[in-house]
Amino acid sequence: MQPHVEIETTRRELLLLGERFWGWEIPVYLFLGGLVAGLMLTVCGVLLVRGRSAVTEGMRRGLVAAPVLLGLGMGALFLDLTLKLHVVRFYMTFRPSAPMSWGSWILLLVFPAQAFLVLALPPAPVEALLDRLPWLRALRAWSSERVAALGWAGLVGGVALGIYTGVLLSATVAHPLWSSGVLGFLFLASGGSTGAAALMLAERDHDAHALLARLDLGLIALEVVLLGLWLVGLLTAGALHREAAGLVLWGAYAPMFLGVVVFGGLLVPAALEALALRGRAAHSWAVPALVLLGGLLLRFVIVYAGQDIGFVRG
Repeated sequence: MQPHVEIETTRRELLLLGERFWGWEIPVYLFLGGLVAGLMLTVCGVLLVRGRSAVTEGMRRGLVAAPVLLGLGMGALFLDLTLKLHVVRFYMTFRPSAPMSWGSWILLLVFPAQAFLVLALPPAPVEALLDRLPWLRALRAWSSERVAALGWAGLVGGVALGIYTGVLLSATVAHPLWSSGVLGFLFLASGGSTGAAALMLAERDHDAHALLARLDLGLIALEVVLLGLWLVGLLTAGALHREAAGLVLWGAYAPMFLGVVVFGGLLVPAALEALALRGRAAHSWAVPALVLLGGLLLRFVIVYAGQDIGFVRG
């Protein structure tokens, strides 16, 4: 039996028992995957639009952090697997109909793109370390000469990784809260926002910080629109979908979703960023911190609430 089938069988058995089959590991995995996608999209976007010279030291540090964060996310996913010794079998087959199969290969292909980007655009501490490794000189030169192509590879990989984190849930059709084609784009926008926010925490260049703030403001606006489309789609899809939407709008998860995620993680940071860009408030580390917290809790709410109502009743 393939690991994808084993995981799906276990999920269905737990659903029939009315038990939650995903714990904290999956929201953390989805958050870190989206964050890494956002880091790649932001840095590669700056590289392709503004050129190599516009990639600041803070952005280069973000490139170094990306594979580390992605590794931590995959570690969380590994902890969630029931049959951990079968993890290698994910890479021995490819099933186009299985979202986890797509995700496994996307994750595998993203790592080389990240490594080559670090070689081409290393931050100062990493560059000093690489200078002591002459056997990497030819590979560094190759990467530097193809930095634009690597930027495109990082951009495509970031989009694929960001959308996949939402498709993984929306493909699980037994749960009305997740049965929406909007989720992939919502998680992509959210990941882009958290990536820009993380870079804001590391950025020391004023102009680059302002650029990241404008980008984050636009992504927050897009995220709010996509959240609205997701909820409207649920509210107009049928009784069970409305019941699922009620979990986050007026039910048990509403205080966390509306109060912390929407208000504290989207609207408040957007207002503060707008004021800072107009010179009416100082840029603060608290703003990107709120965005990151909101992005993490968004995934916890959606993953946990989605498991509370399924099409299959126990």
